[in-house]
Amino acid sequence: MIIILAIISIILIAFFYKKTIPAIDSWRKTLLISLRSITIIILLLLLLNPILYFFQDKTVRLSVVILTDTSESMKQLGREISKSEIFNNFKKEIESIIELKDYNIINFDFANGIDGDRSSTNLSKTFSQVFKKINSDNIEAIILLSDGWFNDDELEIIENQNIPIYTIDPHFESDDFDLKLTDIKHNKTVYRDEITQIEININANNYNGKAKIELLSEDKLIKEKKIDLKEKEFMQIIFNTSFSNTGFTPISLKISTDSIEVNTDNNILNSAIQIKRDRSKALLISDILNWDVKFIIGAVNQDQHWRSKFLLKKNRLQNAGNNTHLQTEMDRVNVLTLINNGNLHFSQDEVIIINRFVGNGGGLFIIGKPIKELEDISPATSSNIKRTFKSTFSLTKQSEQFNTFSSIEKKDLKNIPPVSYYYANSKVEAKILAEFNNDEKSSAVLSKNIGNGKILQFTFLDLWKWQLWNSGNSYNDLMYNIFSWLGQTSSERFYASLNKNSYNLGEDIQIELYAYDETLSPIKEMNAEISIINSENQIIYQGFMLKKNNNYFIKISNLQPGKLKFVISDKISNSQTEGKFMISQVSPESRDTGINLSLLSYISNKTNGSIIDKASDLEIPKAGNEIIRLGSEIPIYKEWYIIVFFLLAFCIELFLRKRWGLL
Repeated sequence: MIIILAIISIILIAFFYKKTIPAIDSWRKTLLISLRSITIIILLLLLLNPILYFFQDKTVRLSVVILTDTSESMKQLGREISKSEIFNNFKKEIESIIELKDYNIINFDFANGIDGDRSSTNLSKTFSQVFKKINSDNIEAIILLSDGWFNDDELEIIENQNIPIYTIDPHFESDDFDLKLTDIKHNKTVYRDEITQIEININANNYNGKAKIELLSEDKLIKEKKIDLKEKEFMQIIFNTSFSNTGFTPISLKISTDSIEVNTDNNILNSAIQIKRDRSKALLISDILNWDVKFIIGAVNQDQHWRSKFLLKKNRLQNAGNNTHLQTEMDRVNVLTLINNGNLHFSQDEVIIINRFVGNGGGLFIIGKPIKELEDISPATSSNIKRTFKSTFSLTKQSEQFNTFSSIEKKDLKNIPPVSYYYANSKVEAKILAEFNNDEKSSAVLSKNIGNGKILQFTFLDLWKWQLWNSGNSYNDLMYNIFSWLGQTSSERFYASLNKNSYNLGEDIQIELYAYDETLSPIKEMNAEISIINSENQIIYQGFMLKKNNNYFIKISNLQPGKLKFVISDKISNSQTEGKFMISQVSPESRDTGINLSLLSYISNKTNGSIIDKASDLEIPKAGNEIIRLGSEIPIYKEWYIIVFFLLAFCIELFLRKRWGLL
């Protein structure tokens, strides 16, 4: 198209210069026509952005890539010969077969990547590096000389390249017996003095006899069991135990026998458990033990992380018929719920205790008639109207700021029956989250913050009927969300999580950061910095968290063994969180014995390769030279000299026209 436009432009320019005033001779006309044509053609180039394409056919010799595992696990001895030596013998035979089929042979040694650290084996990282060095279209096949013990999280990369991978079964055998602890399972977080289950799997190779397995913490024996592995290659052991001390608690499991074992590195498995002080506590106080109390307690107790307690308050505060004191009962309370049916009152000392509790970050939930003694901190105060009325209520626009209420489905809201409500006067600083469907649109649900403490007020009773009217679990869900929100401190809105507490040497550490504002909405803009600190209080790593959807994460490699602590801080939100983890002295390579045939077979099947017993079983076609068309492009509109030519042609034409009297 640009050629047609150029021809038309030249014809029009020639016609324009056919007659000039004053008349000029033909060589001058030709020069001016040429300069104007160059200017117009370059202008068309800049407007239409043409690209010149060049193609070249090139003959390429296809390659076979041989990947040789050089990790520590390959040093294991069998019957007087190591795994590494067996695979090297295979390699020589395979190379001679491939050479006869006229393929180009490319060798790579790998462990944690090509020529990487031998303390771990990462196949995905190795493949990624191979495909950066070699165009995958030029690879006919990959020969994987490995024992199959990889530390990859997933092997998706092997399926995406459409290249057959051939793996080897070297029939490796060892007469040495080996006991191996694998797959320790337990909760990452437990509560002190509560029974928790620790599960461990045992693999026994070439061993028939008795053994002892010990559970230790900080090198102190907690429990031990004696087991009989006669004619058993696998056994699962469960320890039920509890911990009295809180905090980050390293644990280890150890198996031993009276016989001498060659490889004892896989006889110990380390881990760690975070021991929390107590479950979250909800304290309910009411002037009557009624259905509101019972349904709230039922909703709270559904979650294992919460425990609730009820106190009756008439003239005195009572616990199961015995007099008690508020100061005593407020110990370790996260959420205080006050249900006033019209006769709930507090002394001056009790008001001070409640005010202090909220000021220190506690959550206060007031239900029913406003409590006169607490009006200084409440979102609403009593009106002059004393009796109750019946009505339904609707959420306001402000409630959308709070996930606790915005998550309620509209169809469930319509199922809420009329409640018994009191008229109340909302304060200016209070947020009105729901209004009654009456003429005055009086306040139904209000919230207010005092320091780090949160106060939620329902100016009505009988919400428990919703649970009976609705077939779902909406009432329990709402109550659970309310208690979680009120009981959540600022530190619990900014926290980090690891997938486990203990890692093997060479494993990647992935930490995810979750950050929410006071409405529990994700904080989108942060500049979160992380520091890793060792047991000597030295910073051994610093970096910044990367954003992923609404959360932040970081993956850290090559950390040294020991007990480590991470600290994450964000100057924008002025928030900080920290945690602990440990890295074992033992490399996973020293734990891996024998050949992982199941994984090697999986890799071959997934890539349309095969697992071969001897080199002669390798079946690949004779190589044929492949012709590849290589293309290149030149976006001429981007070249600087085009602009120079345009300016020169334009300026010279303008100069000559003026010189020759055409302007």
